Amino acid sequence: MTKGKYITLASISFIVVLFFWWVASVSGLVKDFFLPNPFAVADSIVKLFIQHNFLKDVGISLFRILSGFVIAIIFGVPVGILIGLNKKSEALIEPIVDFIRYTPIPAFLPLFILWFGIGELEKIIVIAVSVFFQLVLMVGNSVSETPKRIIESAKTLGATNWQIVIKVIYPFAKPRIFDDLRISMGWAWAGLMIAEIVGSTSGIGFVIIQSQRLLQTANVIGAIIIVGILGLITDFIFKFAHKKYFPWIIKMDHAENK
Repeated sequence: MTKGKYITLASISFIVVLFFWWVASVSGLVKDFFLPNPFAVADSIVKLFIQHNFLKDVGISLFRILSGFVIAIIFGVPVGILIGLNKKSEALIEPIVDFIRYTPIPAFLPLFILWFGIGELEKIIVIAVSVFFQLVLMVGNSVSETPKRIIESAKTLGATNWQIVIKVIYPFAKPRIFDDLRISMGWAWAGLMIAEIVGSTSGIGFVIIQSQRLLQTANVIGAIIIVGILGLITDFIFKFAHKKYFPWIIKMDHAENK
């Protein structure tokens, strides 16, 4: 599929959603209180930025999400590589990671607030935890998928275990790990909303919960739309960087699809 056709289809999907949203709101099928029309929401977004200094809240949220995401990468990627390389490490670490991974993050909030208060540290940790346990397993899976024949070939040529890790396994897994980071960013945004909706005085999540308390539905939807736009931007950045730094992956995919 060409890039132009892809953009056209993506645009159509958004237009269709906006059309049905507009029809549902202006026809009275859904009351305006529950679903303001798209123009009212667009107006509320403009007012949020102009009258309520929403740009500051967006900046605070971006700082929190980047801080938590970087912390999750620093600790999660090495642990993931370790369990992907070593079965003993996998047996020791993966069951605990799985146990915590299936526990909803909101369940930890009372503990995090008790341990770290309701300041910036607590919010950053919530984001980091939201990403860490998912990322560990994804990275471990990416590393473990290195073809055995490549590893055996390196051993035949006299490579040491450390050289195999650095020169064979990591380069093979690196594009997949980068893609794991892109997917994990979605959990980071989810963690951000959880952290900011509870015990926060700033950020996009705080604006959402405050607007809900004041029955300002248009502001709630507008803030959610901003989160979606920021999410799309971060996803685009990851995709662009992936194509730039790992162009051979794109060529391989095209070759396989022929």
